[in-house]
Amino acid sequence: MKLDVESLRALRAVVEAGTFTEAASQLGMTQSAVSWKIKRLEERVGLELVKRGGSEIEATPDGRDLLLYGERMLDAHDEAVEHLSRSDLSGVIRLGTNEDLRGGELADVLARFGRMYPQIRLDVRVQLSGAVREWLDDGDVDLAVVQVEADDVRPDDVVLWTEPLTWVHGSEAEFEPDHVIPVVSFGPGLVYLEASEESLKASGLRWRTVLECPMLSGVQAAVESGLGVCALNTRNITNDMVPWERGKKLALPDLTEVVRTGTGGDPEPLAALRDALASSLGDRS
Repeated sequence: MKLDVESLRALRAVVEAGTFTEAASQLGMTQSAVSWKIKRLEERVGLELVKRGGSEIEATPDGRDLLLYGERMLDAHDEAVEHLSRSDLSGVIRLGTNEDLRGGELADVLARFGRMYPQIRLDVRVQLSGAVREWLDDGDVDLAVVQVEADDVRPDDVVLWTEPLTWVHGSEAEFEPDHVIPVVSFGPGLVYLEASEESLKASGLRWRTVLECPMLSGVQAAVESGLGVCALNTRNITNDMVPWERGKKLALPDLTEVVRTGTGGDPEPLAALRDALASSLGDRS
């Protein structure tokens, strides 16, 4: 019996995503191609690996057992490929990024990049997008991963994704429109701070900022606890938040995450990291 690495990768993606459609999007493949890989893998092992027919795809007991081994096989395969694909490209890259890519996703990309380009030195700084954009304009960083309003995307920006902003609050909280509305904010450095404040002013509601925190985790905790309402992009809205009904009528811009290049730095290393960020973090839907 031979196990195909890419079929194992497809199995992992389907089980983690819960649907063939989402797994196909993550893998950059068609849904039929993913389904065929899973079927071929089941035929090779002679076992049913996923439960079909429900609203969400789940691994069977045999599928879970295979994934225990499959994870190690995929990790070893990818590490070997990275090792053998190491580049002699050298240089220094000063990267600025916002906290929107927390949770290990960006760290994983940078770790893989470091293994593939061991002679490139990465210096990474994290702050709100407004501050990161200032670093880029001032030449303090060479490359930036930042949020911009959709209308502010530049021709040479690499777009990772675009998503709407939504006014939200904690699922157990209620705010009456005739009272002063408490607002949670990231404070100065937030790229859409002016737009969110303008939307509140235009509504005629009375409001005041009750908390400013430059860290995403702090803002999320404040909103979830019911401290106030906040304008957040889709990826940062948690299961303990709900849309603010009155806020649905307040206009907010779409937000775009981009990779933006400055005027300094080594062109070849910058291009390599920019491509790595785009291929790993870009929205493939």
